[in-house]
Amino acid sequence: MLLSTTIFTAFATLTSARPTTLSERAGGPAIKPIPDTCTLSNPYGQTAAAPSDFIPAPSTKSVELYAAYYPSPSSNTTQMAQQCLQQCYGYGTSTECKGAYWAEHVVVPSGYYGGEGGQLETACVFYTRPLTVADFQEASEGQGTSAYARNIAC
Repeated sequence: MLLSTTIFTAFATLTSARPTTLSERAGGPAIKPIPDTCTLSNPYGQTAAAPSDFIPAPSTKSVELYAAYYPSPSSNTTQMAQQCLQQCYGYGTSTECKGAYWAEHVVVPSGYYGGEGGQLETACVFYTRPLTVADFQEASEGQGTSAYARNIAC
């Protein structure tokens, strides 16, 4: 009994010194509606036709703000891409994320959550600057499907 009381007291002392609120970003950025005062633009613009399947070029890694890879929870790719963009807007104070990319069948990078990577998952990736055509490359067959990229300016 004395031992269990001592352990409980030590545990209570140690845990009471820790913060009790979660970080604003715990669990991923919130889905936050994008106000009409913001402008959304397609990196491919009006003049260039986007390929149907594309992935971020390796050069974008240095401006990556956040990335999530997961099994697709829905067959509604339009809704999922919009939610990724709304999460980009919901990141931090809604000013850090300048561009977002979403696609299915994207190779998970090595080291993602300590894993080996290599498997194909749905990707939602945020960037610290607006994206351009030069930031993307054509994907290998069967990868980067239903790709969607947009920039946010508020």
